[in-house]
Amino acid sequence: MRSTSELKLRGVVKFLVLLTISAAAVSGMQPAFPAEESDTQALPGKIEPPFAWNRTDKYVPPDFEAFFPDDKAAGAQLDQMIDGKLKVSSIDERLALIRRGLRNCSHHRTTLLGQVGNQYIWNRKEQDPRAIELMYHASVSDLPGVAHSALYHGPMVVSDRSANLMRMLMEQYPQMPWHEKHRIAWGMRTYGDKEQTRKLLSGLLDDHSQLNDLTVGATLETWQAVFETDPPGLERFDDLGLWIIAFHRPDVSATHPRAAEILRKMVMKPFGTRQDAVLAFLTRVDEGYETAIVLVKGLKNRRLLEYIISKRMHLELDCNELFTALVLQTRRLNELARFLPEGSPRSNLPDYTRPPVGATYAYEAAEYVAPDYEAYFADDPAAGKQLDDVYAKRDQLNLTDAELLELFRQGLRHSKHSPNVMIGWFSQSMGWPRDPRLTEIFYQALDPTGPPGLRYAAIYHGFGPGTKKTKNMLRALFHVYMAPPFDATTNHNMRTRILWGMGNHEDDKYYLSTLFAQALREHEQLSEVALGQAVSAYRQLTGSEPPNAEEYASRGVYVVICSGRPARTLEEAQQSVSRRLGKNEHVILTQGLDEKGEKNVIVLVRGRAGLDWLVENLKAEPHLPVYFAGLLTRELIERGKYFNGFEKYLPAEGPREE
Repeated sequence: MRSTSELKLRGVVKFLVLLTISAAAVSGMQPAFPAEESDTQALPGKIEPPFAWNRTDKYVPPDFEAFFPDDKAAGAQLDQMIDGKLKVSSIDERLALIRRGLRNCSHHRTTLLGQVGNQYIWNRKEQDPRAIELMYHASVSDLPGVAHSALYHGPMVVSDRSANLMRMLMEQYPQMPWHEKHRIAWGMRTYGDKEQTRKLLSGLLDDHSQLNDLTVGATLETWQAVFETDPPGLERFDDLGLWIIAFHRPDVSATHPRAAEILRKMVMKPFGTRQDAVLAFLTRVDEGYETAIVLVKGLKNRRLLEYIISKRMHLELDCNELFTALVLQTRRLNELARFLPEGSPRSNLPDYTRPPVGATYAYEAAEYVAPDYEAYFADDPAAGKQLDDVYAKRDQLNLTDAELLELFRQGLRHSKHSPNVMIGWFSQSMGWPRDPRLTEIFYQALDPTGPPGLRYAAIYHGFGPGTKKTKNMLRALFHVYMAPPFDATTNHNMRTRILWGMGNHEDDKYYLSTLFAQALREHEQLSEVALGQAVSAYRQLTGSEPPNAEEYASRGVYVVICSGRPARTLEEAQQSVSRRLGKNEHVILTQGLDEKGEKNVIVLVRGRAGLDWLVENLKAEPHLPVYFAGLLTRELIERGKYFNGFEKYLPAEGPREE
C-alpha cells in the first residue's frame, strides 16, 4: 500500500492540505496558452518582436534596467491584479502589466515570476516567446531573488533554445551557485533537441575568441555535464582559464604534523619543471581532514591533476571547478583574490582561520550528548542587538570567523529576525569548509525543547543530503522526528526534510532506521500519532514494513474519504459503500458526506491493518477514488468541520499534542 501522505487530496479535503496558497494570489493569473490577442493595439509595455532572446542578427544581452520601467502606478495595479481586484483579460495585457509593475510590486516578485514560468514556459508544449523575453531580462535583476526565480522558471527550461539565450546562460554561469549550474545542465538534458543544444554550444566554442575566458570555461563545463564527454578540438583550450581543485587523503588527518607537506609533494611532483602551472597551493581543514586546494592555470594542467587524483586510490576529490569571484567568496579563498581579473568580490566572507586544535564537540562525542538549547545559546539581549547590527551590515563583515561564530552563539536568542533568516544567513556567511563550531551550533539547535523554528532552520541549512552525519547527529535528528508537536504544517515539512537529508547514504539510513525500529519495539510508550510517525519513517528509510508491525496493526483510528459515485443521494452513497465493505472487524463507521453536490463517504477503520485492507478494497472494480486517508487526531477534528463528534473515537488515554 502507498503511504497515506501519497494519496491524492482533492475536493472536500482541500482544507486538510494545510498549505494555504492564497487564492487571491492566483485568481488574477488566468491559465496561459494558447495566447489571446490584446484588443489594445497601443498597449503600454506590450512585449513584441523582435525579442532579444531569439534574435539571429546580433547578440542582445539581457537588460533589466531598460526593459522594466520604474512605474509606481503600475506596481500598485499589479498588486491589485494579484489580489484579484483588477481584471486583466489577455495575456498581452497581463505580461505588459508585469513588465511595467515588477519593480514596484509589493507582493512577492519571486512567486509572481514563478507563476509566469509555470503558466507560459515550464513543461508547456508551446512556450510563449513573450514570457521568455520577460524572464530573459529579469534574469539579470539586482532585486532580491528575482534573477534566480526568472532563470529557474524561464531560460533554464526553454525547449527551443536560441544562440542568444545560450550565450546569456553561459555568461551568467560563473556568477551562479552550484545548484543553478546543475539546473542549466539538467534543463538541457531534459528539454529540447540535444543535437540543437550541441550545435549551440559548439557555436560558442567556435567563436571563443569573441568571448571571455569565464564564458568559454562555463561552456566547456556545461558540455561535459550535458554530454558526459569532451567537445571536439579540446586542445584549443589548453591554456584557458584558472581552475580550483581540492582533494584530501582519508588517511591524513589535520592533526598530522606533516599533513600539508605530504599533500604539496603529491601536487608538485607530477608537474616537474613546469612549476608555474600551479599558481597557488593552500590547505584547509574539512571534516577533520587536511584538504589541499590547488589553483592551476589552463585546462591542460587541470586535466593532468584530475588524472593523477583519479588514479590514486587513496585520494578523494572535494571540488573541481572554474575559478570565479563567487568560488573565491563561497570557499573563502580571499588570499587568492589577486588572481581574479576583477579582484575581490564586493562583499567578502570572513577570512578563513584553522579551527582550534583539541576542541571537543557534542556532535562527535564518543557517547551520545543530547543538544541543549538552554545551556548552549546565551541569554544575552545586548549580544542579540549586536548580532542584528552585524546582520544589517552583512555586506561589510569585518569580524573573523571565530568572532562571528561566538557572537552568533551569544546573540541568536535575542535576535529580532526569525531563526530561518539568521541560520540561513549565517550558514552562507561561513562558506566552505564548514567550521566544526558551526556544525556544533546546528547540532545544539536540534534540541526538541528549543524553539521549533530554530530546529527546522538547522535541519534545512545544516543537515541536507550532502552533509556528513555522525551517529550523534542521527540520534538527535531521530529525537526531533519523534518529538511533538505533530501538526501537519511546519513539523510535517521538518520530518520530511530529515528523511530527505539522508540522501543515498545507506549507512545513515540504516542507522536511523534501527532507532525507529527500537521505538516500535516499545510501541506501548508511543502515542497513536507518534506511532504513525515512526512507522512512516521506517517504511521510507527501508522500503519495508517494521518487523513487529502486527503487534500494533490495530492501534489508532484512521479516516478515509472516498467517492460514493454513482450514487444520487447521500443515503444511497453510504449504503453502497457499507454493502461493499460488509460486516468487517476493521470498519467502525461509514457516513455520507456532501461536498458541493458531490456524494462522498467517510469511513473510519481500526488501525493500519484496517487502512491497508480498506484502500485495497476500494482499488478493486468498481474502483472508488480515495481522496484522503490519515490518522484521526484532535487536530484533524478541530480543523475539519466534517468530523464533529468524532472525538469519541480517540483513545481515552491519548495525550493531546500541544
